[in-house]
Amino acid sequence: MTPRDLIHSPSREAFEAPLLRFINEELPKLDRRERAWNPVSADTPLFETGLLDSLSILHLIARVEEIIGRPVPDHLVVMKHFRTVDAIAEAFWKPLAP
Repeated sequence: MTPRDLIHSPSREAFEAPLLRFINEELPKLDRRERAWNPVSADTPLFETGLLDSLSILHLIARVEEIIGRPVPDHLVVMKHFRTVDAIAEAFWKPLAP
């Protein structure tokens, strides 16, 4: 699936799946503190649980940009848009127009 397909995917779950895969499988490998990560679901608080720090949020933003196929505008780089995978999807996933 291409980035354009993901941002306009027919289901929000199809948009969230690569984000969850990245957070659960790839992001822990990039963790400079080498912590063990509990599995993350779409509604897991990413900041409140301590999973994301200043470096890991940059990796996550880069992955969102890869998925949506364009840079995330500076004005959208706010905690409320990255609090959970649900929040990321709410901010960046766009359903296909009928």
